[in-house]
Amino acid sequence: MSDSKPNLYGMERQELGSALEPLGVPGFHAGQIFRWMYRRRVLDPERWTDLPKPLRERLVSLYRVEPGTVSGTASDDDGTIKYRIDLSGGGQVEAVFMIQDGRVTLCLSSQVGCALGCSFCLTAKMGLMRNLTAGEILGQVHLLVQAGEIEDAPCNIVYMGMGEPLHNYEGVAASIRLLTDPEGVGWSRKRITVSTAGMVPGIIRLAGEPVRPMLAVSLNATTDAVRNQLMPVNRKYPLTALLDACRQFRLQSRDALTFEYVLLAGVNNSDADIRRLAKIVRDHRAKLNLIPFNPVPGWLAYECPDDDRVREIRDNLLELGVPVSVRWSRGRNARAACGQLAML
Repeated sequence: MSDSKPNLYGMERQELGSALEPLGVPGFHAGQIFRWMYRRRVLDPERWTDLPKPLRERLVSLYRVEPGTVSGTASDDDGTIKYRIDLSGGGQVEAVFMIQDGRVTLCLSSQVGCALGCSFCLTAKMGLMRNLTAGEILGQVHLLVQAGEIEDAPCNIVYMGMGEPLHNYEGVAASIRLLTDPEGVGWSRKRITVSTAGMVPGIIRLAGEPVRPMLAVSLNATTDAVRNQLMPVNRKYPLTALLDACRQFRLQSRDALTFEYVLLAGVNNSDADIRRLAKIVRDHRAKLNLIPFNPVPGWLAYECPDDDRVREIRDNLLELGVPVSVRWSRGRNARAACGQLAML
């Protein structure tokens, strides 16, 4: 990873063509390279057999094709696997492979650390070190698909790992274009979800993208006073601005909107909280994911409501007309559950 040669992995079609043009590489060869890297997931230029051998040799001498490497894993009995990934540009992140009822979900990181400082999230303890490139984000998909031997299985992608995706808008958007490009990975945009803590400009911008993922908004409080304490981003983009951006997203995109709500005992799970939460969700014709807090003893001070209270909250919301489900923790024993990712 100390190689100073340019990395072809992560380049979009036009960028790849422009990079190879000074070498006199015809456009159709650039298209072949694009398909080898992303559609076929073959990253050794020597194996790009429909390219002339002299061109392959030249590519090897001038470029690298590097998605990153897996440097460690942690597994849970529920089938969840957390991967520690050494990035092609230096540094490390964690990404998670989850499988439930035959459905595979890959949880991707978008930053090394995070700048937003949410008090219930372990990643926040790291601070922000840097954004990931499109290739470093897409590389997590390549490595997890390869490690899980799931090449022919449909995958769901969630940008819910380390970092705030909309704080790294360019890198995340480019990785989504590569994931959905029919000549690239070729997966449906409806299998891709971006989760945001409430970056209002990014939500509005995302609504106007020609290739749009699904949007999940991490709400976690129903008043500014509580949300300010939990999520400092709320001081810049308070609930009124956030919910207005969500309406704009829904109106422009017509896609489903999901609210996420981490349940914190004694903080945001009172009956009054639940009534306010129900009103917010109904006003947006959205669905709601309840997430029981995943504790990290010694690092995070919050506690999770007991399971009976979680079910009671879910049932109350259903009675109030809210489409709601509980995202019961997966990977908690491997520190791979929501809010537990960090290089600590």
